[in-house]
Amino acid sequence: MRKEIMSDDARIGTSGRIYRKGDTAYFDWSCSFIEFDMEGEYAATGFVTEDPMFEENFRAWIGIFINGELTRKVRLDETLQTVELYKGEKKRVRIRVMKLSESAFARCGFNKIVIDGELLAAPAPEHTRKIEFVGDSITCGYGVDGTYMVDVFKTETEDPMKAYAYLTATKCRAQYQYVSWSGMGVRTAYVDENTEEPLDTWLFKDIYPYIDSNLEKKMGKESHSEHTKYDFSFKPHVIVFAEGTNDHSWTRKKPERIAEFRKEYYDMLTMIRQNNSDSYIVCTYGVMGNDLEESIKDTVEKFRSEYDDRICYVPLTPQDEENDGVVVDWHPSAKTHEKVSQTLSKVIGDIFEKAGL
Repeated sequence: MRKEIMSDDARIGTSGRIYRKGDTAYFDWSCSFIEFDMEGEYAATGFVTEDPMFEENFRAWIGIFINGELTRKVRLDETLQTVELYKGEKKRVRIRVMKLSESAFARCGFNKIVIDGELLAAPAPEHTRKIEFVGDSITCGYGVDGTYMVDVFKTETEDPMKAYAYLTATKCRAQYQYVSWSGMGVRTAYVDENTEEPLDTWLFKDIYPYIDSNLEKKMGKESHSEHTKYDFSFKPHVIVFAEGTNDHSWTRKKPERIAEFRKEYYDMLTMIRQNNSDSYIVCTYGVMGNDLEESIKDTVEKFRSEYDDRICYVPLTPQDEENDGVVVDWHPSAKTHEKVSQTLSKVIGDIFEKAGL
């Protein structure tokens, strides 16, 4: 006999910054997920997404995993939509539903699961190590399944599981949490070459302190004073801060602009540290161009000398378009993401080892 179990049931595990409103739990950030164990023969979930709906290119995508294996990807095409997750022989199964499209686009919430069987205790985390990734489109896996100069961006071709962050966490055997947004910067969001003013109405400092500020704006809460602060209950051992790529679309090697970037970068490091007193911060940059490398490196050293030494800078080799290819809007290919993950996982692995983790 099928039974409905609401989203706040303690037997349903969650990962990522989760915003709850009424019966709905929203898991909007890349690679956020819900997960549960059951003994049964059927499971489905009731999802909530945009109202009114985004155009097809920007709708929410989820991945469905059965016992650790990705079985299919699903696009949410209805504001209220029930998606079958499992149907088969009666047995114990672990089901995970992961958000694949990023928070900048369509929201993704669930209000219930429906099962034919018995819901078991919430799954324990697979790993004890923890990494938080703070980044932009590169972290989100922007366009990784698309073709350069052929495809325009759409959420269907975005897959964070093929991007460096997920690959790094996997190599390091770590839990992960994302705060990543395409086009985002610390002094400016991405601007085209004809734009002289920074696009600074929506920056990392505007989203990092909150659970899901963009979601609450969509719900009619325009001011940050109305938005729900994140409690920083996820305690990362390492935070990867992968910023600067969108900022260099505006700085353009101009000293006065670079000075503004340095200040905002330092302030963002301070915000991260104030909310994560015990985390080691790994700053990284360079895969889509390294104009700001010296500025970031110098700012990290300034922070180290004035604040604390649990921070480092890891330069990335610019992508090799000829040998490794590029994808939508000149973003890194899966091959490049793999190379980045190899670089970062070695650094982070050493940090974990030294910390006895």
